[in-house]
Amino acid sequence: MAARTGKQQAQRRQEAMIRRRMVIGTVVVAAIVALFVVGYITQQPPVGADGDPFVLESQPMAGDPSAPVAVVEFGDFKCPYCAQFAREVYPGLKEAYIDTGKARFYFINYAFIGPDSYTAAAAAEAVYDQDPEAFWAFYEALYQRQGPESQQWATKEFLLDLAREVAPHLDFEALEEAIDSRTYRDRVQTDLQIGRRLGVNAVPTVFVNGQEVTWSLEAISAAIDAALAEQGQQPQEPQGSEQGDG
Repeated sequence: MAARTGKQQAQRRQEAMIRRRMVIGTVVVAAIVALFVVGYITQQPPVGADGDPFVLESQPMAGDPSAPVAVVEFGDFKCPYCAQFAREVYPGLKEAYIDTGKARFYFINYAFIGPDSYTAAAAAEAVYDQDPEAFWAFYEALYQRQGPESQQWATKEFLLDLAREVAPHLDFEALEEAIDSRTYRDRVQTDLQIGRRLGVNAVPTVFVNGQEVTWSLEAISAAIDAALAEQGQQPQEPQGSEQGDG
């Protein structure tokens, strides 16, 4: 009888241990799932007003905010094709569409080529926050002075010197602090996530009113003209330029 009772007690202890392990396992699994869900939610890029996937209200913009067509470029300041776009395509767009109030142009960082891609993007964001107009001078100068893609040329010193050259009125202590403290890390990372969500896998990538188009002046102009025609507005005269390939 004593042996049977001892055996029953041992069995009950084993069953209780199994139940405790099951409860602990369930709690652990639930915690892992909760962490995954929270992480997934926090890693998702934000959505702008009216469900805007580009979050344009927080992006550098050139042109009239009320212009009927939105052109968006995803770029990396270290990308040679992006430099080609800035030199050969953007000026034509600016003259024909941006300066005439037919389109507004946005730049979104897609900084992925190297560590100094982030440094350049952060510096540009800091310039934009101080003076939105100075951003575009900095944008053009960065591409004009672009170094080899394989080298880390976009150093803090280079970026500060360039900013002093094109926008001497800026607060350079604040600009240096922004670069050193990685103030814009989250913003640059969010821009990268926005691009990935939209299927961007190369730069430059250009969208016209939410539709991806080839980044030649001809293709972008045709897309803008089509968007204007849909809204009953006069399209622009045809433009000519070489097409890039990225």
